[in-house]
Amino acid sequence: MHVLDITIVSMRFSDDASMILGDVQLELGQSRTATTGTQTITLRCQSTPSRRVRPDALLVGDALRQLRRMPEVRSGEARLTFAKGLKPLGAERRVA
Repeated sequence: MHVLDITIVSMRFSDDASMILGDVQLELGQSRTATTGTQTITLRCQSTPSRRVRPDALLVGDALRQLRRMPEVRSGEARLTFAKGLKPLGAERRVA
C-alpha cells in the first residue's frame, strides 16, 4: 500500500473541545512504481488535543494508525510505504 498524497479534508473541534475531528483523504497506489490504478480513500479521524503536537499531525497520525490496522497491512501481505518527498505528519519512525 503506497501512499501518494495526504489531504485533510475537514478539521474541527468537538462541541466541548475535548476532541479534534476530521476527515483525512489518502491517495493510494499499488506499489512505488505504479502511476496508474490509484484509489482515494477518506478516513474519519479523531484525537485528543495536545499542546505539543499540531492538530493536523494528530489527525494524520490517526489515519496512519487506521491504515496499519487494515488486514492486508496487519498480516504483512502489503507494506505501508510513502511517495518520495512525502513526510506524513504524525508518522512513526518505523514507517517506510
